[in-house]
Amino acid sequence: MGVPSVMVLPLLIVVFAGVYYVYNEVMRFMSKSMVRNKVVVITDAVSGMGSECARLFHEGGARLVLCGPSWDKLESLYDSLCSGSDPSKTFTPKLVLLDFSDMENISDVITEIGECYGCVDVLICNSSMKVKAPVQNLSLEMDKTVMDVNYFGPITLAKGRRLQKHSEEHADVNGCRQNESPNS
Repeated sequence: MGVPSVMVLPLLIVVFAGVYYVYNEVMRFMSKSMVRNKVVVITDAVSGMGSECARLFHEGGARLVLCGPSWDKLESLYDSLCSGSDPSKTFTPKLVLLDFSDMENISDVITEIGECYGCVDVLICNSSMKVKAPVQNLSLEMDKTVMDVNYFGPITLAKGRRLQKHSEEHADVNGCRQNESPNS
């Protein structure tokens, strides 16, 4: 005897729902364990997507370095992250004032980020500047500011973290790796 045809569709739905549930639970578990103890730097952490990334990485146990142009907003984000978290499972975020439109101070910011934890496992460049105006109406100074915020700032930060390492070490944006010296 088989299963009546009326039961096939509900049975399939239950099976697929169970597989979907198990898949989501495994992914949730893996995502939290994959970021635990990783150093994550988020630029413009005070924006919508930046603060949500900060919340998710913080819940996952990452060591956060939150960067943004406004100290008050960074402190507000810090308070919201720390107020709803278990201190035994999360790390206290570090705050760094970073404004890519001020390229004069980027080397100081790179040093400050390096002093937080010594390496960077994940760098999320979330900063951006959008200008909605006809191109012919924009000044050259505005073009330079847009390029600093959207390109030169993030690439300088990524390269700066790499160049800050000793010559025998290799820092990668997605992992703190050390190349062994040929003599060791």
